[in-house]
Amino acid sequence: MSRTAEQLFMSQSTVTTRLQRLERDIGYHLFDRTPNGVQLTPAGKRFLPLAEQVVSLEQQMVQTASHPVQTLRVMSGRAFVSTDVPQCLHRMLQVEDVRLQVRMGLYEDMVDALIGNQVDFCFLGEPVYHPRVRLIEFPDDAIDLVVPVDHPFTHDFPGLAALSGQPMVAFSDSTAPFRKRITMLLAKHDVFPDIRMELDSIDGIKAMVGHGLGISFLPRRTLHDSEAKGYVAIPVQDKAFTRPTLLAYPDALEDQPLTKRFIEIVSEHYQHQARFHPDSSV
Repeated sequence: MSRTAEQLFMSQSTVTTRLQRLERDIGYHLFDRTPNGVQLTPAGKRFLPLAEQVVSLEQQMVQTASHPVQTLRVMSGRAFVSTDVPQCLHRMLQVEDVRLQVRMGLYEDMVDALIGNQVDFCFLGEPVYHPRVRLIEFPDDAIDLVVPVDHPFTHDFPGLAALSGQPMVAFSDSTAPFRKRITMLLAKHDVFPDIRMELDSIDGIKAMVGHGLGISFLPRRTLHDSEAKGYVAIPVQDKAFTRPTLLAYPDALEDQPLTKRFIEIVSEHYQHQARFHPDSSV
């Protein structure tokens, strides 16, 4: 179960839940649960060749022998998957005939996937230091303060010291790299935020802020819908409030034509952003 979960970039509980749902749908048990894992039942053994046939048929439908289609496997955190990833993949499909497999994951999940050659590319907001992982660095993304439209800071933001005592909606848990970055940057200004809520959804955080439940800090590239969501993004007058922008891939794929092509696409994407957003960190 754990190996399957790793290969599918899912939690083990998600895999278990989906298997249980499959068993309910077909009306019989495929596995016997044991303290050491699972074993196929007699019915499961009869089911296995049928499942293999389904997988084979699917592969034939999406990849013919005369024109094999390569698969591009991309993994990303929530910030990138809502902004840069879809734009880069849209451009990739315009120039290459590829299948796309896109997964979201935490930083640790992406590091493990890169080292295990389970993914072709990861969009990262923090670097990976490993001899088998290659990194390409692009311009940093600014981190802005996000407040409700009726907040006093929208008219006069006196500085970071004024954040003490303000209720804050934090992105992810305290161990996440972006969260730790914010905590460290604020601590340098002797600001220790009053965390009232934690969410792992950027859209969810913007909605909470828009409804006046607190303030937050988010990457500037994600803040394109302020008017619709009812929040205001305030630039922080501290050049340290930025987040790295990195594209990582396994060294084993370094010389592959598809790898080089996607690197070109992503590079062009960030060059375009820098050209049309000269007032920001991108």
